[in-house]
Amino acid sequence: MAAPLRQIYDQMLEPKWVIAMGACASSGGMFNNYAIVQSVDKIVPVDIYVPGCPPRPEQLVEGIVRLHEAVRAGVPPAYDVRSVAT
Repeated sequence: MAAPLRQIYDQMLEPKWVIAMGACASSGGMFNNYAIVQSVDKIVPVDIYVPGCPPRPEQLVEGIVRLHEAVRAGVPPAYDVRSVAT
């Protein structure tokens, strides 16, 4: 799913904010095979990581609140801070 994810990300309007939810999206989880990309930040720049497998609702809310705080504080999106392989 890396190619469709990158295509959707490229079609997003700026500013682009990305939240990686769960262990599989953040690090590949416990699976290491040809179908799972180890770490989504190799595909798109990630602003907030929400841990858990699956993440609990309060963890997701905290991630959204932290992203909101970063946006209000003027922190640039992850794609401005670092480059990602295309």
